[in-house]
Amino acid sequence: MMRSLLSLLLIAATATAFSPAAPSRAVHTATSSSRTTSSPLGMGFMPEPEREKLTRESEPEEFFSTNTDKMSDEQKLPIAIAGLVGISLPFIAGLIALYASK
Repeated sequence: MMRSLLSLLLIAATATAFSPAAPSRAVHTATSSSRTTSSPLGMGFMPEPEREKLTRESEPEEFFSTNTDKMSDEQKLPIAIAGLVGISLPFIAGLIALYASK
């Protein structure tokens, strides 16, 4: 009895942990005539200053480069091998388990 109650509580706690929170509703006591907006709505009617056009000449050379881009090919090889092994290993283990169960 105690074990089933504990498992039921564990399942309920797990289910509520992943459910979205209910939106909280604030109670407003002010009347509609006392509402004021502090910022105007920017709906695109007022012209904005244009940004400077991004060109190859105006951007810095390392703007889009990552740390991996700065590495040589010899340094990138272990990362590539680890990625291939990480993707392939579960399928190989599954095939071994499938043939071992026969």
